[in-house]
Amino acid sequence: MPSILPKVLVTLPFPVSHLAPLEDMVEFVRPDTGVAPMSRAEVLERISDCEALISQGELRVDAELLDAAPKLKMVANAAMGIDNLDLGELRKRNIVASNTPDAFAQSTADHTMGLLLAVTRRLVETDKFVRTGEWAKRGMEPLRWESTLAGGKTLGIIGYGRIAKMVERRAQAFDMNVIHTRSQPSDDPNFRSLDDLLSESDFVIVLVPLTERTKHLVNRESLSKMKSGSFLINVARGKVMDEAAVVEALKNGHLAGAAFDVFEEEPIVNEELFSMSNVVLTPHIAGATREERKRGRLEAAENVARFFRGEDLLYPV
Repeated sequence: MPSILPKVLVTLPFPVSHLAPLEDMVEFVRPDTGVAPMSRAEVLERISDCEALISQGELRVDAELLDAAPKLKMVANAAMGIDNLDLGELRKRNIVASNTPDAFAQSTADHTMGLLLAVTRRLVETDKFVRTGEWAKRGMEPLRWESTLAGGKTLGIIGYGRIAKMVERRAQAFDMNVIHTRSQPSDDPNFRSLDDLLSESDFVIVLVPLTERTKHLVNRESLSKMKSGSFLINVARGKVMDEAAVVEALKNGHLAGAAFDVFEEEPIVNEELFSMSNVVLTPHIAGATREERKRGRLEAAENVARFFRGEDLLYPV
């Protein structure tokens, strides 16, 4: 007998316990792909009779997908970002959307500080030196691995939302002077205009959402305003930076180093970065702790459950 429960397509094969709020409410359409998300082709094939969609923000929800999903009523991102959603198209079709803005903040703040320490203390470079046997061959070389101390330096954060404030607290524990900029001016003594922040900071961390206004916010002009010998860290969205301009600033020595968790055309990365020992690269995993990913999935499932019950969503978009 066919199920009378609404169908919910879930793009990732995570444990069903992470969908507990929807237990006995829906029929799940799930992948069997190990750790990989359901391919777009499979999504387009299987979503036709689904009323809700849960992804981790990796799936572009656009007109093509919505045309393949005539019954779709709700899209839930188990993610902070919403740049994978064509919000205009969703609204035109009266499809509700949600995200999970709090779920990954601590993980992302931790990862941001990890990137800062990795690039300044040359952790990836020195790990490779040991693993490849070079240390055993060359012996102690005290001058070879001198690096940069975080304490006493100025950290400038572009954006001042949840994650930025968590990064601020962590950086202050390292005895860093933390300043910030945001779209609305503030009387906060640590607020700076963008230009002043760039010129004062030894480290610049980008933590803004991707919008038309922030696309390529980090570009050749803004990079030129940064201190010579400063460091750039991006854990926001790849398109917030002009990757080619950043590569140029690294090649000419204006930037001492950089660390990125996001890229302009990810998963494609400018290959010139691969050979740069003063650059640390991670594959968009800043929020990827087991604890917070489970929380995000539970919140996404709760958003869907509330939608089907006719209740207010936790985090409507």
